[in-house]
Amino acid sequence: MIGLDPVGLAIVHRLHALNVPVQVLGTPREMARCAGELTSLGIEALAASDGWENDLQRLELARYSVLVLVADDDARNVDACLIIRRYHGEIPIAVRVSDPSLVRFLQMSVPHVDVYSMGSTTAPAAAELAMQFIGQGRPLPERPTRLAADAHVPRVRARLGWAIGLTLGAVLPVAALLAKGLHLGRWAALQLALSRLWHVDLGPAPALHGLWAGLALLLGVLGFLQVACAVGLVIDWLLTRRLANVAESAPLGLAGHVVVCGAGNIGARVAELLHKRKVRVVVIESAGTLRNVQRLRVRGINVVIGDVTVDETLQLAGAHRAAAALALTNSDAVNLHVGLLLSDKKFGIPTAVRILAPELAAHLEQHLAFSTISPVAETASHVCRTVERMRGERLGAKLSTSTTGEIQKQTGRFAGPEFDTSPSEARPALDDSGPGIPHG
Repeated sequence: MIGLDPVGLAIVHRLHALNVPVQVLGTPREMARCAGELTSLGIEALAASDGWENDLQRLELARYSVLVLVADDDARNVDACLIIRRYHGEIPIAVRVSDPSLVRFLQMSVPHVDVYSMGSTTAPAAAELAMQFIGQGRPLPERPTRLAADAHVPRVRARLGWAIGLTLGAVLPVAALLAKGLHLGRWAALQLALSRLWHVDLGPAPALHGLWAGLALLLGVLGFLQVACAVGLVIDWLLTRRLANVAESAPLGLAGHVVVCGAGNIGARVAELLHKRKVRVVVIESAGTLRNVQRLRVRGINVVIGDVTVDETLQLAGAHRAAAALALTNSDAVNLHVGLLLSDKKFGIPTAVRILAPELAAHLEQHLAFSTISPVAETASHVCRTVERMRGERLGAKLSTSTTGEIQKQTGRFAGPEFDTSPSEARPALDDSGPGIPHG
């Protein structure tokens, strides 16, 4: 195995617990951080140099059944994969790559390669968990609550409209007074009233004195107010149209849907997986310029732009009537905040949160009222199952784990589905294949 980041270390522990012999190649920094832990497990570790080619030659590739590339560096992993294939054309390789273009390149041009990433392994598990929440069902409120701001906007627009209407309505009575007091024809009186109201020259008008001059001044003031109201309505309409593409809300009557917080690699994949299963989804994302936002909207998925830790944003997404919620942003702190917010009595919906650290995920699972998803744990489980399959195909026999004693039961960050059932019986995940879904 090449690479010793948190995912790589979790894979090492799991393979060791499954009685699979492991040898590790890591950078000097990784070796300094993990040397003691690897020594306690009795795992042989080699320090890598700057040149991948020399290190891979030193490994004697022919004696390995599977190679696992775990470094969090797409370019480095692709280079290592090509070097390995140059010296050994048949050894199976499990390689971690996030970039969709590099994924397609490896799948099309390099044989015996299984490409994975934290996004591609975590998204199906999160989507499956959401489907379980939907299957459980929960009572929904009879009517959707409406934000105070939402109710306030129509009132303001109505008042502006009434102001314009009343101003125009005042013209006819004033024109009638002018016609009677100044002995003018109806058209001439109306022309005079409108010229004073809108401050435009509609033709010659008689000079006004006394009471009639005051009435003309009042019309002028009403004209200014009318223009202000009209400008306000136009600006409101333009801003509403402009912001509709930036901060659209979920349909008011939407219920029983899934709220996905975060439109990153994992969140976008989960939303598309659920959308393929005909599940209604609303995504919340703080960065409106994120490229995934437009792609999700093109696919007919509602995206709300806003701060996911704010109650109003969650209500815009219809969280109060959702069947489930998934907090899948790139921040454990934000996800934990959302999990606490959505699982309390105010919302009370089934919630799962993405927690990168498996230790924290296991602790929260035991002590709080929401589920957790660890990308590290999900990726390690996927790699263990992949190694089992590749070893079985290469060796043409059952794995040593089926004949060399019991599995060493693990807990915490090293616990996964492969410790609850036999590896071949690990729970299936939703199919995340297909065009349009990013691999990372």
